[in-house]
Amino acid sequence: MIQLLVLALSTAVGVSASSPGDPDFYNTVADIFSGPDCGNETFVWADPIFGRGGACQPLDRHDNTPDILSYRPTSIYPECVVNLYTDSECQSIAYLAEVDQCVQAGIPLISALVQCPFSDNF
Repeated sequence: MIQLLVLALSTAVGVSASSPGDPDFYNTVADIFSGPDCGNETFVWADPIFGRGGACQPLDRHDNTPDILSYRPTSIYPECVVNLYTDSECQSIAYLAEVDQCVQAGIPLISALVQCPFSDNF
């Protein structure tokens, strides 16, 4: 339990010992919610998106998250662009995610595509 709390706290403040482009680098950290409007009563946890970007990746990496109905980035690495999708292939409508802005699609958000200057296919 303490390890989970430490991870959540370090994630929430965007702490990462790695550098941009490293596979374990947090290019984005966001609060995820199981309900609409990024309401405090449906807050699930702060969650990072790792890596170099440039690839579609699931928001629920461990299959342990309730449906993500709203998403609010707390930090995005400079010059990175984050789009959220309602499908697993990042082929549906793209929902632009910006710091401190609540994103919702009316159905669960499933995946993200982050493009950064250091992404492989930027």
